[in-house]
Amino acid sequence: MGFTVFALIFGLLVLLCFILTIYMFFRLVIAVAAGKDVPKRMYNIGQGFQGRIHIDYDDITESEALKAALLFFFVYVLANISCIGIMFYMTNNFTLSLYRCLRFQLGLAVISLVFYHLIQLISELISNHKNKIFRLYSASNAVIAGLFISLFTLTLFVSMIGFPEKPVVVQIDKSNIIVGETKASTLLSDGFYFSEKSADSEIVNNRNDHFYYGELLEIFRDDKSYGFVSVTPTLKDSDKLKNCTITYYRIPANSEALSEVKFNNTDLSKLSIDDFRERDLTDIFSLHPIEYEEVKNDISFTLKIQPSDYVIWKRYSVEADFDSLYKPDKYGVRAQHTIWE
Repeated sequence: MGFTVFALIFGLLVLLCFILTIYMFFRLVIAVAAGKDVPKRMYNIGQGFQGRIHIDYDDITESEALKAALLFFFVYVLANISCIGIMFYMTNNFTLSLYRCLRFQLGLAVISLVFYHLIQLISELISNHKNKIFRLYSASNAVIAGLFISLFTLTLFVSMIGFPEKPVVVQIDKSNIIVGETKASTLLSDGFYFSEKSADSEIVNNRNDHFYYGELLEIFRDDKSYGFVSVTPTLKDSDKLKNCTITYYRIPANSEALSEVKFNNTDLSKLSIDDFRERDLTDIFSLHPIEYEEVKNDISFTLKIQPSDYVIWKRYSVEADFDSLYKPDKYGVRAQHTIWE
């Protein structure tokens, strides 16, 4: 839970950086329109934002300072459009292209700065040739500094939280379990019951494991086992079973109910180890995640969806294990989030 709180606070910091940048930009616009100077602290910020070569900026507020800030915005927007266009050409997936560009915001900011300073250098050469005064404004540099810092924090934030993905659905006969979302009460209303537990049984989450939360219980319907589920108190250390969230589902491959169980409409009883060796796991389960990782070993296969830290968005895993004879052993789907750890 502490990591989630930290991520939310960091997200607020990112938002605050953008708000301050917008504030400085509008102060510049208002100052230029009124023919006044921006606050002195903006000049100080602009003077303090330096590269390896120190530049003495002019503490002057005039229309050219606003034009310089707008020029950087224009270069930055062009850089983003180019990035999305290149990514879309490579992936043919707009959402994936947008996400990758979000993760590359700091790089785009640096590239934009390079091109911006090149344009400024060319403008200075032209001005000198025409015997005109060319200025570098601390007011516009303050706005650029604000945007640069905002993009730096945004890059860190996006890298930290990843991208929200669709959960994996487990179909049991005519019932659906959305791992990480479905409540135990839904299974109870669908006619399932839990081994040695009632709807009002107390479930405790000891928070001592990164994979198994709450309690692992076998589920039945009509005296027939349909595998095992982890029932986890959603935001508490303990709660009644009916209020708990299903955070993990597992079914042994030798279960008589296997033919009635599907992962995202994929019939598990028809799968063999050759499918997992020869095909992508995303294709086997007809999943189209933006960010994922496939882990393939000799007899163990795992598809991790949203492999970044699961401090904001849940991570989902689809697992398939085989025995030493390469026969199916068990299949599972789990959801992970720091609120349960």
